[in-house]
Amino acid sequence: MKTSSLTLVLMLIFSIANSQQTSYTATEANSFALSMYKQFAQADNDNVFFSPISISMALGMTYAGADGETKKQISEVLNFPYNDKNFHAQMGQLQSNLLDKQSEGVDIALANQLWAENSYRFKCRYLRTTQKLYNSPVKRLDFSGNPNASRIEINQWVEELTRDRIKDLLPDGSISSLTKMVLTNAIYFKGQWDKKFEAENTRDDIFTTLEGKQVKTPMMNAKEKFNVYQGDGISLLELPYQGNDFSMLVLLPNEDRSIGEIERGLSVDNLNEYISKLSEKEVQLMFPKFKFDAEYQLKPVLSDMGMPIAFSNAANLSRMSRSNDLKIDEVFHKAFVEVSEEGTEAAAATAVVIVLKSITMPVEFFANRPFIFIIRENKDGNILFMGRVTNPNI
Repeated sequence: MKTSSLTLVLMLIFSIANSQQTSYTATEANSFALSMYKQFAQADNDNVFFSPISISMALGMTYAGADGETKKQISEVLNFPYNDKNFHAQMGQLQSNLLDKQSEGVDIALANQLWAENSYRFKCRYLRTTQKLYNSPVKRLDFSGNPNASRIEINQWVEELTRDRIKDLLPDGSISSLTKMVLTNAIYFKGQWDKKFEAENTRDDIFTTLEGKQVKTPMMNAKEKFNVYQGDGISLLELPYQGNDFSMLVLLPNEDRSIGEIERGLSVDNLNEYISKLSEKEVQLMFPKFKFDAEYQLKPVLSDMGMPIAFSNAANLSRMSRSNDLKIDEVFHKAFVEVSEEGTEAAAATAVVIVLKSITMPVEFFANRPFIFIIRENKDGNILFMGRVTNPNI
């Protein structure tokens, strides 16, 4: 009788342990997106643009090889479920769902690739998991004998996937004879506005930068019906792309509020609340044309967010390698965006470089001041790209 009771208790404990956060939804993904955005935004006054989904995909493949405290820290920073039994399949399904939304007026590409050192033995189970669930082929390269040629080949793959918008993702010296694997993700998006701006209505106007400087910049103008919300010190506008599967959300602080104040208080909950309050109204819209790129080395950012162990000699990537002698050296990320009368073109790529751990390595909406913008998939709400414009002329 006692044995039976003990068995029931153990089964209950096991059931509870396995029920804790096993799903990964837009809520978890977008919480990471906003946290990383705040890290970038507080660093300086520059424009910000990145792809949280690209970073999550590349680090998701890395997460499949992590264990112990390393796994725990990655889980907490990226909001991945610690019980990752179903997580990697969910990431693969997310990729598949996004690619299925390609349509007339929307071109989207998303791909993963693993690049492994010729002579290094990775666990077969790990390679099978990433190949099957992330649709990520494995290519063997000669990192030890010819690291620069390997770097060039990886960069060429990224350029091709991003329609030549992301070049030189891996800079000189980023790949060495100590490199054992590079995990890459590339994403490309080109969407035509559902309601295009007329080019003849574009004219130079004043944009007030974060420092208070007034600069002239080409402003697109339209008077159309859009979904808009005004309240809580902000205005939120939705600019849909053709087919309405994707849209750009523009969050503009009122003139008496700073963008920094809005950024500090921005959360998934209040963003969702603003979105739920969108309603169609006629809008006199003024919106800048802009084009810029951004690049980041994410080791300090991710470490500050709470996952420093993965970059140290204490890293545990034992689900990736039997010898457990690997760590993350750096996470490289580049992104590009162009907004014009026709629509939006955006691209990003992420590379996680793995090395041997023994070596250290009517309604008026005038966007004429700094604003935040988000490109998202509408059904589930996943944020594909997120950025800030403080000066459209850069």
